[in-house]
Amino acid sequence: MFDNICKFIAENFSDDLATWLLGSPLSLTVLDPTELQLDPIRADSLIFLQSEQLILHT
Repeated sequence: MFDNICKFIAENFSDDLATWLLGSPLSLTVLDPTELQLDPIRADSLIFLQSEQLILHT
């Protein structure tokens, strides 16, 4: 249940989550990880977000 809540927050409130974690407001866009191989990833979902200076993944 905790994973579902975290996924919901990351998908729907990514800017607010990044601001809370990093301590400064920033605008994020979603990255499409088309070059990643599926074999090494062992998660239900992987969310990539990008700003001008950094990339976050949840």
